[in-house]
Amino acid sequence: MKFHPLLTAALLSASVGVAFAETATKPVSLDDCVALALKRNLGIRISSFGPRFSRLTLSSDYAPYDPSFTAGVSQSFRSFPPTPSGTVTNSFVPPSSTSWSDNYSAGLGGYLPTGLQYSFSGNVTRGQSTLLPADVTGAALYSPGANVNLTQPLLKNMWIDATRLNISFDKLGVKTSEEVVRAQILDTLLSVEQSYYGLISALENVRVQQKALEVSERFLFETRKRVEVGSLAPLDAKQAESEVARNKAALVTALQNAGDAERLLKGLIDDDFAASADIMLTPTAKLENIPSVQSRANSWGRAFEFRPDYHEQKFGLLQQKLNLRFTRNQMYPQLDLTGSYGVGGNELTLGGSILDLGQRAYPNYSWGLRFSIPLSNLSARNAYKQAKIKQEQLLLQFKQLEQTIMIAVDNDIRAIEGYREGMVATKEARVYAEAALDAEQKKLESGKSTNYQVLQLQRDLTTAEKNEIDALANYNKALAQLAHDEGSTLERLKVNLDIH
Repeated sequence: MKFHPLLTAALLSASVGVAFAETATKPVSLDDCVALALKRNLGIRISSFGPRFSRLTLSSDYAPYDPSFTAGVSQSFRSFPPTPSGTVTNSFVPPSSTSWSDNYSAGLGGYLPTGLQYSFSGNVTRGQSTLLPADVTGAALYSPGANVNLTQPLLKNMWIDATRLNISFDKLGVKTSEEVVRAQILDTLLSVEQSYYGLISALENVRVQQKALEVSERFLFETRKRVEVGSLAPLDAKQAESEVARNKAALVTALQNAGDAERLLKGLIDDDFAASADIMLTPTAKLENIPSVQSRANSWGRAFEFRPDYHEQKFGLLQQKLNLRFTRNQMYPQLDLTGSYGVGGNELTLGGSILDLGQRAYPNYSWGLRFSIPLSNLSARNAYKQAKIKQEQLLLQFKQLEQTIMIAVDNDIRAIEGYREGMVATKEARVYAEAALDAEQKKLESGKSTNYQVLQLQRDLTTAEKNEIDALANYNKALAQLAHDEGSTLERLKVNLDIH
């Protein structure tokens, strides 16, 4: 009888009380599962937000370099009373006076990546005072000005400052977040690949148990016929009935394991389990003895080239190197070069005052050095010492990771070699079990054996077949594990990945 999981499930559902809701089958290859996981796996989709956040953080780090524009307008009025009599010793008595002015100003300022602070400003003041000479009394005076001010650090904050540190940090942070996504993808694809092989193995075990049940039922039928004719004792029929019941229970367990394996795979490749709950996945591939040659040195080289966690720690070391450079710079004294230049105007008309600016009629400039340093500089020195200690710690952690990777890869290679030998051994054991059962059945037919011995050999054959299936599955899973620990899963599965 040809085996089909749905038919078996339907036949057994009434007796074991299990409700099987599968109403359709969906053939899937490993490539199909990989493509679905990359598109719909929730873990991958969640982790993909990381680089987007990181890039926005990096973009925000450039905000201090955005120029700031300022503008303002103001008006003022002032009145001075006359000098009281008797308070002035000379003959001149200052009269009362009033003054007013309107001021319009605008400016642009900010920082450059060299640490240079700059500001450009311009203003126009229009005002009047009753103390002006008689020939201009009643006229408004225009006084425009334009100035530029620069401050350049020469020691502290010259080659690196907090803004440049954050930018360099977060550039590496973007790469780190991309490696986190790669790690999530590799972990997920490993789970997909191993779950796929696990589902094949589980379904093959269902087939084996179904075959064992069929054989035991046929054996029970033949045993009962012999009991009826008196060639066997009734006890032999009871033994055969017990074997049928045992195989039914084993088949139920195998079916449950297959269902668990299928649901595990669905959870990895689908984001809507409710929609796929009634669809039974049918793997199109078979467990095969895939030829594979391992080189420990080559595997180590691939791991150090491709593994995301290895690159994450390398980026962490680079970030700490930047932090060490920054904290060292902060121990230097603050020495700034300052400079300014400006021009002004002073005329009764706005046009004339602007002309003064163009002719640089009233220039002003300055330059200087400004120096400051905390006398103990304790905070900066301790921050630098802490950064050095942290770097030493990260270097040891990096060395520890290298060793962990090498051990994991070595374990994988040994596991593959062991499973490869196991496949040969379990195949031979299955062939021998088949031959032994066939021989024992012939002896039983000739009256030289017992039911018990035949039933025992049937169990041995079922066990041998399961062991062969498990060895094949474990071998394929071990190959997937090695590719994962090398970081070469994408290459193994021929996946081109572009993380945005």
